[in-house]
Amino acid sequence: MHVRTLIGAAALVFAAGCLSERGKPPANKQVDAAGAPASTTTTTKAPSGPPAMRAAAAPGSSLCEQASLKLAPGSVVAQVNGVDVKLEDLGEQLTQAENKALRTYCSEVARVREAALENLVQQKVLTAAAEKAGKPINEFVQERMEAAVPTPSDADIEAFYNSRKSPDAPPLDQVRDQVVQAIKAEKSEEVFMTMLNELRATASIDKRLPDVRPPALELAATHSPWIGSADAQVQVVEFSDFECPYCSRAAETLKQLKDKYADKPVQFVFRHFPLSFHPNARPAAEYAQCAHEQEKFWPLHDEIFAAQRELSTDKLKELATKVGLDQGKLDECLTRVGSLVEADMKVAGEAGVGGTPSFYINGQTFEGNPSVAGLSEAIDAELARAKG
Repeated sequence: MHVRTLIGAAALVFAAGCLSERGKPPANKQVDAAGAPASTTTTTKAPSGPPAMRAAAAPGSSLCEQASLKLAPGSVVAQVNGVDVKLEDLGEQLTQAENKALRTYCSEVARVREAALENLVQQKVLTAAAEKAGKPINEFVQERMEAAVPTPSDADIEAFYNSRKSPDAPPLDQVRDQVVQAIKAEKSEEVFMTMLNELRATASIDKRLPDVRPPALELAATHSPWIGSADAQVQVVEFSDFECPYCSRAAETLKQLKDKYADKPVQFVFRHFPLSFHPNARPAAEYAQCAHEQEKFWPLHDEIFAAQRELSTDKLKELATKVGLDQGKLDECLTRVGSLVEADMKVAGEAGVGGTPSFYINGQTFEGNPSVAGLSEAIDAELARAKG
């Protein structure tokens, strides 16, 4: 049994995110390696992009590259009527598809190995603590959970439901028990991770798995809004949609993470991925990007998410005025900023973003629970990796 099953799992009525079923990034824009437009006429100097990180994101990426089944340039892959068909004749799309398949393979191998090792480490640490307390491991964990996770109040239940329900969620009175389970599960995960971290701090753990993750993706562009350390060892990149309710929830999560890691070498970067079926998401992204040029991205970011159910043009103008944007500079910026949003969308497509919010940590896809506890666990692992 996986250790995490000890804390239980709720039957949630909430979806994981906004899926990009119909949100297709444009494919006809020329962008640089980081996703910035190749040429953009600018009359307002934007803030500088995220500083480069000191630590390499994937020091063992060569092991992934060694797993590649690449054919040598010029390889003859067929003959048609006696005429050679060479590898290059198959087109650039094959190269892109092979690179994507290799990344998927290496990521999955790294994930399952790390998950298996981490589960065993957790079991051993918890078993040692339970034996020291003279209790079975299930009883030991259950007592810690019950002591730290009280039954939520009616106000807590209603607030949780209203902030996280999907558009087609049943009324609260029909799913109240599931909501209570969801609240307890989320709190239990945080308590569980805190307990594990305390136990691990006193244990001797030396992981020796080789790093077979794919090469890190370069996802932060010169135009990307960012916050955090200028000397980051860990970079968290979020692709987000201002009209997606799950992105609004992620924004609250990131607020807590920014506070938690305020004095750590961690950097948070925002990139746009407005989905085509959210009609107000693209204009909101453009307003927010223009706010970045006036160094007011984060204030407008917060205001837009707070008002995301009413993101008309008039509302966006009202919010822009509220955070103190210069109207003349804003109007000029809106005539050209679309290319920057499209650049973000193109990079998202190339990175395999399938919905919002999507997170990448040090250029690697984050596939865990996008909660404070889940993201903290991944960030802490990268901080530990950076220390060697």
